[in-house]
Amino acid sequence: MDSSEAPLTRRQRWERATNLPLMALAVVFLVLYAWRVLDTDVSPHLDAALVWADIAIWAIFAVDFAVRLRLSTDRLRFVRKHPLDLLVVLVPPFRPLRLVRAALLLLDSLNRATKPRTRLVTFVATSSLLILLLSSLAFFDAEYGAPESKIKTFGDALWWSAVSVTTVGYGDVYPVTTEGRLVSLVLMTLGIGLISFAIGTMTSWVVEQLKTVDDAADRAERTLTELVDEVRSLRAEVAELRTRAQEPPG
Repeated sequence: MDSSEAPLTRRQRWERATNLPLMALAVVFLVLYAWRVLDTDVSPHLDAALVWADIAIWAIFAVDFAVRLRLSTDRLRFVRKHPLDLLVVLVPPFRPLRLVRAALLLLDSLNRATKPRTRLVTFVATSSLLILLLSSLAFFDAEYGAPESKIKTFGDALWWSAVSVTTVGYGDVYPVTTEGRLVSLVLMTLGIGLISFAIGTMTSWVVEQLKTVDDAADRAERTLTELVDEVRSLRAEVAELRTRAQEPPG
């Protein structure tokens, strides 16, 4: 370790040691959750086993959050800075969002010089894909088999999620259950936030590019002005030398 680096705190050491195992658990949960939702003919015994596995994974995430909170010197600040981890514990279906944090850590380890905007774009892109998948699974779980439901396949749920998260709302697929409406409310709220962030990021990027072009044009104009002044100075010197050369010797 570089001697210039600050020593890791107890919480940081815990996070470094548990990040990969918890990321693997997030993937396992995503697979188990998708299995329970998409396999409509799962046996009662297997379904019970999947439920208990889900509870065990949730308990591990809850213990991890509690340990990290206890090891923090400023616990209120820790909660404010880690809303995603709190959401993972409070809302079990969002445990795969732990993969977002893992993606940022991986990006940071691959390139320490990564720009903050790149990290934000990575965060939003990964979050968007996971939210789209999770909301589709939750919506399919709530709507499939319900009376008058338009959801016949998981593809229908994916289509509904894509339409809802972009706030397009064609109206061809809509929730008919209370659970489905709750999923819709959460997804539309997240969709507005994601779209607003995407538009803001794109606008900021365009403004930055225009500023870069303007700065380059200003530098080119200053350079051209300096060259013109230099040429004029050289012409004046040449004219003076010619005048001296034409003077008769004294």
